[in-house]
Amino acid sequence: MRRFRSLAGFILLGLACSASAQPAVDIERGRYLVLIGHCNNCHTANYAERQGDVPEREWLMGNRVGWRSAAGTAYPTNLRIYFSNLTEDAWLHAARNMRSRPPMPWWSLRDTNDDDLRAIYRYLRSLTPLGQPAPAFVPPDRMPPPPFVQLPMPPK
Repeated sequence: MRRFRSLAGFILLGLACSASAQPAVDIERGRYLVLIGHCNNCHTANYAERQGDVPEREWLMGNRVGWRSAAGTAYPTNLRIYFSNLTEDAWLHAARNMRSRPPMPWWSLRDTNDDDLRAIYRYLRSLTPLGQPAPAFVPPDRMPPPPFVQLPMPPK
């Protein structure tokens, strides 16, 4: 009986260790997916200009550079704030159903598998929600304040 308890204890300890290690694995995978998904290019100020040389503590706090198109001017969301107010299930629903304004490639999120979306969520939730919300959307009939990137307008 004593051997059985020892064996059961080792099994439970192993399960507990693997369960506690899983979030760390998910967080690191989420960080990797954010990098290869190029989320920082828009959602981190000066990331592209500095060729990715931005400390991680400054990542994903949004950007005051707008993206102007025929649909209006959109600003990259502060993902640290956005995710701090979102449950994991709400994130999965948003990723599957959002139709963001240009240049956000919402179809890429829509087609990402659940495990990867959960890893992205867990990484973003591991970051402190710092910074300010993104500027408000500017309708297409109004000129946004600089700076902004002008996307090609459709031919008239």
